[in-house]
Amino acid sequence: MKKIFFTLIILLFACVNEDTNFIPFEGTVFVSNNILNSSDNSFFSSLERIQDNPRIMFDRRVSDESKSDAPGSWINITPFLFVANFSDGTQIEVQVNNEFENKTNAEKVAFKYVEVIGKLPGIFRKDVETVWIHKGNEDFGGGNNNLLIHHDRGLEYQKKGFLEEVFLHEASHTSLDSYHSSSNGWIEAQIADNGNFISDYAEEYPQREDVAETFPLCFALKYKRDRLDNGIIQKIEKAIPSRIKYCNNVFENMN
Repeated sequence: MKKIFFTLIILLFACVNEDTNFIPFEGTVFVSNNILNSSDNSFFSSLERIQDNPRIMFDRRVSDESKSDAPGSWINITPFLFVANFSDGTQIEVQVNNEFENKTNAEKVAFKYVEVIGKLPGIFRKDVETVWIHKGNEDFGGGNNNLLIHHDRGLEYQKKGFLEEVFLHEASHTSLDSYHSSSNGWIEAQIADNGNFISDYAEEYPQREDVAETFPLCFALKYKRDRLDNGIIQKIEKAIPSRIKYCNNVFENMN
């Protein structure tokens, strides 16, 4: 009887603990397609053609049986090359897979994306040195001082109005992860939020995805609050108040 009672107590505690964890979203990229929109100015200023040379690029369509966590592999090709210039003085080399057949086609595709990338605040772009563009309907990616684009998926994101928000997420991987995901302050904020995460995706991968899931919504709260529904605002503020304070401190000291 005592054993049964003890088991019930454990189950009750588990249920209470689960109830106290508030995780409002499955993922945050598609919470709002209005964080950045057509009314936002772009820092993008020009796209220059440069000499094409061999580059090593990551392509999610290429299988690598040694990797189970994410599809794709490295390829060595000679892509069409461009330099994107931004009005804040930054530059990004854009590498477009030669499957786009000629430099003119590649330039049109590159222009479509760098204009949108230019809408990202500097803190999200600061470590982006290259952009890889391939055909295919595969996930975008961030990290490696890079933004990875698969054009067919990009057209889908654009049609649904989420292209800017996808770039906010991926650029967080590129420009924010290495500074924050393992920092004492971020880990303390995670603990202070009492087991809450902004999304299921962040909870499943707390070191890899929590920063990229969280920072774009914190940016929206601070700078684009009027573009968020009140219900979304309330959920964010309820779930991660300590992370919001952390992000705001980063934003306020980003210069």
